[in-house]
Amino acid sequence: MRMKLKGQVAIVTGGTSGIGAAIARRFAEEGAAIGIITLCSREEMDAMLTQLRNLGVRAAGRHADISQSGDVKDAVESLAEELGPAAILINNAAIWQPNPVPQSSIELFDRHIDINLKGTFYVTQYALPAMLAAGKGHIVNIGSVSGIAGRAGDSAYSASKAGVAMLTRTLASELGSKGIRINCICPGAVATPLTAHLRTPEGERAIDALMEKHSSPNHRFFMQPEDIAGVALFLVSEASLAIHGAVIAVDEGLTATM
Repeated sequence: MRMKLKGQVAIVTGGTSGIGAAIARRFAEEGAAIGIITLCSREEMDAMLTQLRNLGVRAAGRHADISQSGDVKDAVESLAEELGPAAILINNAAIWQPNPVPQSSIELFDRHIDINLKGTFYVTQYALPAMLAAGKGHIVNIGSVSGIAGRAGDSAYSASKAGVAMLTRTLASELGSKGIRINCICPGAVATPLTAHLRTPEGERAIDALMEKHSSPNHRFFMQPEDIAGVALFLVSEASLAIHGAVIAVDEGLTATM
């Protein structure tokens, strides 16, 4: 089988669990060397790197808070020294915590913006020089349907993800002529640790009510992380050459009925 990403280096933020881990594994299966930036425990990091290396690729990880520009710079530069310059960047790391107004603290709102939006900008900023020097590269930002259609109680998360979508479109206008493609995937509900509290008896009852209006071709509400990984692979492959600056809902048709 032809390995679509053989010889390329991909950085995945938040690459030890959920969507990020699924993307890291999928890209490794296609031959890419994987650099992970995360705040997870050393044990989680080592376990993920072992999985990737067992797939026959080089893999390295760095702990960094992506809301801190200096930490991001050090992590990206260090990964480049170990693996080589990145040709692919997946901006996946994010937080989500409900923040109904006016009960929400300012600190919680700021934290969403700092990690989800500013963190995406910081990692992109430090990964770009290598892509610009090569005259090519792929960036995939992981947004959310909450950034397309707002949801009550999620003002911080929705605003941050809407910012990621617009950042994608703005950077597309800057980077396209330089050979760099950038797109944004906006997942609906995905079965990850971030949504574990929804996959409970109480959460399932609420989801059953939503499903009365939601027409899913696969008769499910929660997608699997691997579903998003498949779309990410498509967006960094030659099969998607004409797609640039796109904000793509990957949501089992959820936004069509919102």
